[in-house]
Amino acid sequence: MNNEVVRFERVGLGFGGNEVLREVSFVLGRGETIVLLGATGAGKTLLLKLTLGLLKPDRGHIYVLGQDITDLEEEQLFPLRAELGIVFQEMALFDSLTVYENVAYRLLEETAHGEADFSDEEIERRVREVLCFVGLEDAIWKMPAELSGGMKRRVGLARALITEPRVMLYDSPTAGLDPVTALTILTLILRLRDTRQTSALFVTHRLQDAFTLTGHVYDEDSGTLQPASSDGVAQAPGTRFLLLRNGQIYFAGTPGELLAARDPYVQRFLA
Repeated sequence: MNNEVVRFERVGLGFGGNEVLREVSFVLGRGETIVLLGATGAGKTLLLKLTLGLLKPDRGHIYVLGQDITDLEEEQLFPLRAELGIVFQEMALFDSLTVYENVAYRLLEETAHGEADFSDEEIERRVREVLCFVGLEDAIWKMPAELSGGMKRRVGLARALITEPRVMLYDSPTAGLDPVTALTILTLILRLRDTRQTSALFVTHRLQDAFTLTGHVYDEDSGTLQPASSDGVAQAPGTRFLLLRNGQIYFAGTPGELLAARDPYVQRFLA
């Protein structure tokens, strides 16, 4: 289990007598990306909330970074959540705070409550570092109202990176964006995957995004995405699909296996 960062063991979850997730089991390895696919209501985002401990399963066990979080209390989850970064579809930036304050929010709060002791200089250094990573250092003192939708998504990614997380959770981060801006976000996500070997659970409704993640690698020299090859020279890191249907994992495998599947539902989903 040393290389495992997230493990679900026969997890079940229901609301009001309606079983939403049933017998869900999977393992996310270190440096691996799992793309979560499925129709609306299949339970993809619920898996992210369960990983964060925002929801408790009715059955089964969930392990994050080797720790069983199934029955942990809220306060016991705080240190673990520092190892997780999440990027929401809606960035939920604080409108009254600058980009700097939004990105630094977690560090400022931890320092204010005595949970950490970051100096002003250290906080600004880390904020500038993550904003540079997403290409927005020049926007550090802007207000959210001055940013485009794509810039807000990048600020949200920077905010998730401020604690240097080992696991990233992405909840439809490109939804509603134009193709060029969406590709910018995906490039940043692949850069994070390929240069820092960060593990990730990636929820998406967009098959194009899913195959971009699995079919490309980030080239650090050019700063661009390059097609992954099977010749061992530019092979993409371990990235696979989980397709959810009716609260269960209906398919698990590689992109090639998904495309080759003759199952009628899978074929309809890909159509």
